[in-house]
Amino acid sequence: MLDRTLRRGRVVDAMGKPVAGALVSIVWGTAPTPEIGRRTDASGSFHVGLPPGRFRVEAVSPSGAVGHVDVEGGEGEEITIEVSAP
Repeated sequence: MLDRTLRRGRVVDAMGKPVAGALVSIVWGTAPTPEIGRRTDASGSFHVGLPPGRFRVEAVSPSGAVGHVDVEGGEGEEITIEVSAP
């Protein structure tokens, strides 16, 4: 089993404001992840466990705005996902 590192992230809108209640999920990766999905808290924050590898992390806001970012797993900086209207 691969070791996962807990990473912190935030979902923001185009103005940089936090997006509460966004669904964050891993939609692609080079290694398996047991994460199904996480909801952001009131400050737009979430945590996700990522093993070493490359991953696409996607966020969908309650209003349907979508964004994604490609990240390296393991240790790293905070993940920031900007969502925009579809």
